[in-house]
Amino acid sequence: MNNFVASLKKILTNKNTVTILGTLVGIAVLYFGYSWRINQQVEQISVLVAKETIQPRTRITSSMVETISIAKVMYNKMQGEYGSGQSVMRYSSELDTFENGAYSNVNALIPKGSTLIKNVNVVDRSSIPSSVLLKIPEGQVPYAFSINYSDTYGNAIMDGMYVNIYMKAIGGDGKTMIGKLLKDVKVLAVLDSSGRDVFENTAENRTPSTLIFGVSEDLHLLLRKANYLSQYSVDLIPVPVVASVSDEDYKGSIEVTSSYLKNFIEERTVNVPLDQLPENNTPNVSTEGE
Repeated sequence: MNNFVASLKKILTNKNTVTILGTLVGIAVLYFGYSWRINQQVEQISVLVAKETIQPRTRITSSMVETISIAKVMYNKMQGEYGSGQSVMRYSSELDTFENGAYSNVNALIPKGSTLIKNVNVVDRSSIPSSVLLKIPEGQVPYAFSINYSDTYGNAIMDGMYVNIYMKAIGGDGKTMIGKLLKDVKVLAVLDSSGRDVFENTAENRTPSTLIFGVSEDLHLLLRKANYLSQYSVDLIPVPVVASVSDEDYKGSIEVTSSYLKNFIEERTVNVPLDQLPENNTPNVSTEGE
């Protein structure tokens, strides 16, 4: 035993032996360290991608997505591009974390195979803004005009176009009358029954339900009155303007083209004066100390 210890001690004190052992240890450290780093780089991690092309403002369900594996280094690089509250989604169960449902963002077309990014191209339904009201010209108010597919001439009426509003009604003599009520009304949006833009989704055949346009307060009241004259079978009909109308010519002005039809409506309705409220309708407000 003593001879073995003496021999081992002699070997370890030999400079050549120490050099060789040091070299072997260094190589082993480099090898295992390099292998560890490589494994870290190529380690696979699951991410969520679109199984199909997802149109803007679309409810995203688990059937529309799938998980794929990518290198962890790629995932880290992608994740580093986004700020606080934004993250690369990894599992379909994350779609259930959106309180009002997970939706593709406004104008965020998600191609097949693309990653889903929380709070970037995938957002909560409540955070999707409606841009329609932002298009209302100053001094006008929005008006929602109910329509059906035939009213739009088979989806021929689109946002940005101009229409004339015709009116049909039964007069006091029982005769049907029809004429042009308003001229050059600019369509700001065409929505379906769910409030979605009919033309923003190229993969769906959405049925138009409402035209949105802006009018002055006086014309807004005139149209409301006409709609409530059900006893006269009033029907308002949008007709596309065939002649070209530019925004420069338009300037937000809408003309009443038939004083006869306007008077027909006005004579059968009453305006409520907003500046003549009865005194007894004034709320009693008490203040502290009284």
